[in-house]
Amino acid sequence: MRILVHYPFAAEQVDELRAIAAGDGHELKFAEDEDEAADLVADCECLLGFFSEKVTAAAPQLRWIQSFSAGMDNFLYAEIIDREQVEVSNTAGLFAPQGGEHVWALLLALTRGLLPFIRQMPERKWAGGQVIELTGMTLGLIGLGGFGRETAKRARGYDMRIIGLDPVRQAPMEDIDEIRTPEPSNMDWLLSCSDAVVIGCPRTPQTYHLIGAKQLAQMKETAYLICVSRGGIIDEGALIQALHDGQLAGAGLDVSEQEPLPADHPLWEAPNLILTPHRAGASQHRPRKIHEFFCDNLRRYLRGESPLNIVDKARGF
Repeated sequence: MRILVHYPFAAEQVDELRAIAAGDGHELKFAEDEDEAADLVADCECLLGFFSEKVTAAAPQLRWIQSFSAGMDNFLYAEIIDREQVEVSNTAGLFAPQGGEHVWALLLALTRGLLPFIRQMPERKWAGGQVIELTGMTLGLIGLGGFGRETAKRARGYDMRIIGLDPVRQAPMEDIDEIRTPEPSNMDWLLSCSDAVVIGCPRTPQTYHLIGAKQLAQMKETAYLICVSRGGIIDEGALIQALHDGQLAGAGLDVSEQEPLPADHPLWEAPNLILTPHRAGASQHRPRKIHEFFCDNLRRYLRGESPLNIVDKARGF
């Protein structure tokens, strides 16, 4: 069996993957770029890392793809969805702790009024402003995957009531007080009950513009909205209008529908909004975690076991 790695691992990390493959009598190749990957992939059964249409189209023997990403909305193109013999696994849950931390960084910056304070520092201005206490409030989570669960875990330290919506996770979960399915009536319930709403669900055809003007109108004027999963789940035009109208107390977005966000995009001018450049999954541990996960999943595949985190290609997660 031949295996292709197309990801910017360090040389010693590639050597470890190569040793895992060689130990079972298999050959592992490494591609520096897309063109090289397309040249090398023809006789490969496994592809680890980046997988573009150009590369997968050149891989008739492909049976398993290990993605470096947790979200799959930018990777599940038609050619891969339609190839039933090709399984795809992702890195869901791998970046959850830092995602939970990023949610709280955004939420606390908004509620404690940090942005105005930071902007006053160059002026050496000592002035107060509104600050909000979150302790005892209600946190609503849309999506109870890794980001949602790690956010909930941290919310317990604030004695919050934690409610959530998820299409597949319905059993009682630690740190979640009540879980419902994401049908419209339950969405209205969560939005109207919550003092802070955190979006951690994947972007799929079903969740695209899940939060629009109607849903924002269900939220309290004192509530905050945070999104750390994927752009496009929130209708940005509706959010901009809601912020300008004072319909929300504030919002924090780590993601946007178009990335990088253009310099002339109206999100930059929206009041009470914090934007970060898709960094919720980042940490000093990310490269190591990806490598370790790739090694473990490759061992599983070579033993004839199903890799962890197999994606339902039709559902998109």
